[in-house]
Amino acid sequence: MQNMTVVRALTSLWSQRPSLPARSLIDRSRVDRRRHHGVPVTWIDGARAAQATIVHLHGGAYLHGERPAHWEWLEEITRRAGTAGAMVHYRMPPRFPFPVAYDDALEAVRELVDTAVVRSGRWVLSGDSAGAGLALAVAQALRDQSIPLPALLLLTSPWADLTGVRDGDAELRRAARLYTGPIPAEDPRISPVHGDLQGLPPVHLVAGGGDAMRSDGLRLRQRLEEAGTELDYLEAPGQVHNYPITGSGADPQAARRSQIAAVRRALGMDPAEL
Repeated sequence: MQNMTVVRALTSLWSQRPSLPARSLIDRSRVDRRRHHGVPVTWIDGARAAQATIVHLHGGAYLHGERPAHWEWLEEITRRAGTAGAMVHYRMPPRFPFPVAYDDALEAVRELVDTAVVRSGRWVLSGDSAGAGLALAVAQALRDQSIPLPALLLLTSPWADLTGVRDGDAELRRAARLYTGPIPAEDPRISPVHGDLQGLPPVHLVAGGGDAMRSDGLRLRQRLEEAGTELDYLEAPGQVHNYPITGSGADPQAARRSQIAAVRRALGMDPAEL
């Protein structure tokens, strides 16, 4: 039953197409859509990009796009942190299996850095669920290609190990199979927890104690600590998958405050001003 809850959070509730945030969430005058290396990216308060930016890769089991909760979360995080926000709309299976999503995310981020749309030391790479795994894989590629890294990796309920679903829920196995295609799931571009985690920027990692995918977060935490990566780990007992984005109440708000403070610290902004 718990696995089915995770699958619904990962897939069934996610929107099918890239969408603009609802007017009830964000004034459309604050929103614009651009293309970076041909990849659609929706900006919130894009005029702030040169000062500070959060680049976000959405979850959805690599099969489904952003949902309204993503927009609500990103709007609150960026507004309270005082940054621009950029939602990357990478292509997904079944039409576009791996490595398309990985390539889209990497190329979009690389263009943002190369063209100085985001400034060195003044941007954060963020992701939730599958998007958190993708963000970690992109950060590893940036490091390997000697491209300036983000000041922080902001990871929410990461799905960072697709090898772990072999004996799990059928729907999650299907999502992993459609994403990976013939490429082994052990490939660190797919399951970045198996890759080299040295030389990465600081990581803020949020997990739910009641999340059936909690093991991914724990394994990633262990491997980051072994690699000597600066890590801020937050786990809320009993909370479910992606709770800072989809949940409500004290624990999700505490997680958001922790994420905002981590962003402001990493970007050299005073967290006390929250």
